[in-house]
Amino acid sequence: MRFLPLLAVLFALGSSHAASSRPAPKDELRTLLAELIAADTSNPPGNETAAAQVAARWLREAGIESELIEPSPGRGNLLVRLKGNGKGRPLLVLAHLDTVPAVRAEWATDPWKLTEKDGLLYGRGVQDNKGMAAASILALRRLKQDGDNRSRDIVLYLGADEEVGSGQGLDWMMEHRPELKEAEFALNEGGLTELSPDRKSVRFVALQAAERVSRNVTLKATGPGGHSSAPPVDAGPLVRVAAAVARVGALTFPAHLTPAARLHILGRAPTTPGELGDALRRIAAAPDAPPQDAVDTVARLEPALGAVLRTTCVPTVFNAGTRSNVIPATAEATVNCRLLPDTDAKAVREHIVAAVNDKGIQVEMDVSPPDSPMSPVGDNAMFRAVKAAAAKVWPNAPVIPRQSTGTTESATLRRAGIHAYGIDLFALTPEDARTAHAPNERVPVASLQPGAEFVYLTLKHLTR
Repeated sequence: MRFLPLLAVLFALGSSHAASSRPAPKDELRTLLAELIAADTSNPPGNETAAAQVAARWLREAGIESELIEPSPGRGNLLVRLKGNGKGRPLLVLAHLDTVPAVRAEWATDPWKLTEKDGLLYGRGVQDNKGMAAASILALRRLKQDGDNRSRDIVLYLGADEEVGSGQGLDWMMEHRPELKEAEFALNEGGLTELSPDRKSVRFVALQAAERVSRNVTLKATGPGGHSSAPPVDAGPLVRVAAAVARVGALTFPAHLTPAARLHILGRAPTTPGELGDALRRIAAAPDAPPQDAVDTVARLEPALGAVLRTTCVPTVFNAGTRSNVIPATAEATVNCRLLPDTDAKAVREHIVAAVNDKGIQVEMDVSPPDSPMSPVGDNAMFRAVKAAAAKVWPNAPVIPRQSTGTTESATLRRAGIHAYGIDLFALTPEDARTAHAPNERVPVASLQPGAEFVYLTLKHLTR
């Protein structure tokens, strides 16, 4: 564990980035984002310190001190506090600095160089989650210039290790820096600001208040193995696990609307056009028993929305064999399930065991109850702030609650009693949004400045 004073970091970096050399404000987000993306923080191994040092320098140039905290070498977490007058409990703003890996051959551009092409900006982390980090840094710089008349402290946490479990990041920080638990509200990733396919209008701003829970399932079989020239009469472990993976991959769980998903559907149904809108209105009319054909239509037309209407299980990893002429004695597959927060995990495992239909295959799964509470929705300070900010940045775009398809660190904060919410600062088409974690991750160039303004205005309203 290392705590590195900011001044030492700055001394090591030198003075080549003086404040006087800063670009014009309209270029700041793009310039900072390019620097953050150039720091390869693929996790594993992480190396988030490289990006944290970039953030520290930008904050220092605005007169904002920060603390770099490394649970282990290179795994940097940056902690910043912008003081308020103490009338309200602190606001925690967080973004993670690590990214999933990128394979250069799968990309049309260099993943570690912010590249503009046809009105889009490409780079690993531009969506997930360095865009949020960059906009939050710039928001704090502006708020610092606005003066000290804030009703609450703003704590900015730029974290490590979100993509692989938070052991070097938020989980570690919550244990060793308990002041984080003092926050009343948290603003994180996980929302959705949807841009129409023609990129001319923002359809809605969805504020994440709940999320599904990630659980891995392991399917494993063993057998005698042997030489490939003499195949056994009975199917070996590889064949049996492969068949089980195919059956589990085709498994569909029943649709069920959680409170957050129901509110999201109700918010979108009235204004969504076409076949998707018809399906949403039918689901909204019967939320306790959504019509199966309407759910199937949503899943076909908007897979991310369809995913939050049920628990899903997707095979993701397969391990078997060492050589082409050896029949493997073991085979193992991983299935990643995303459970609705009110799902019975034991029942999910029972469905998987039934689909596997092979008593010789071990099915390992954590069946403890999901612990993913929902943040309050309605007329509270966070919703009022987001609505006020969105009204200025994207007039006429409704603000509605959301249950996200994936898992964020907000679940950890909610379990600690913090009302955590997720935004997507960049307006994205559904096609854009699907590039997170994928090759050619991107955001529209035109979404950058509105996104930065949205974050700034939200924080300003929350600390009035």
